[in-house]
Amino acid sequence: MAFSTDKVIKPIFFGDINETFDERGSMYLALRKTQWVQEGQEPDESKAKFEIRKWMVTPEGEKANKGVAFLTDEGPGELAHVLLKNGFGDTKVLLLDLKSRDDFKDAVDHLYENETDTEGEYFDMRTALLSEEPEEDD
Repeated sequence: MAFSTDKVIKPIFFGDINETFDERGSMYLALRKTQWVQEGQEPDESKAKFEIRKWMVTPEGEKANKGVAFLTDEGPGELAHVLLKNGFGDTKVLLLDLKSRDDFKDAVDHLYENETDTEGEYFDMRTALLSEEPEEDD
């Protein structure tokens, strides 16, 4: 498929996810929800995809370089799982980020629903992660 060089295609960003996660010099990598729209056409958020792209800052503004768009809505979450599973990220920072999520307490409680082993020394992760004492069972 040949691309015409006379058409101007611009990125349109949607939502409030605009995260720079790596930078050096005048280049940076960012996660954004983006639709590439031909000049004169109306953007459509339903066609936007999350993408990771290298950007260069020039005197004229941002210039897009190579990037990759996720194929599915589950893609970004799956990438997070892969990165965590392979040891990326500072555990303390990641736990603090997770703790700020609305679903965190329910997720931690779910992990302890069927916990019955109380032999030996142990501690309740809820105390460490939630900064609260666990509820006593009657």
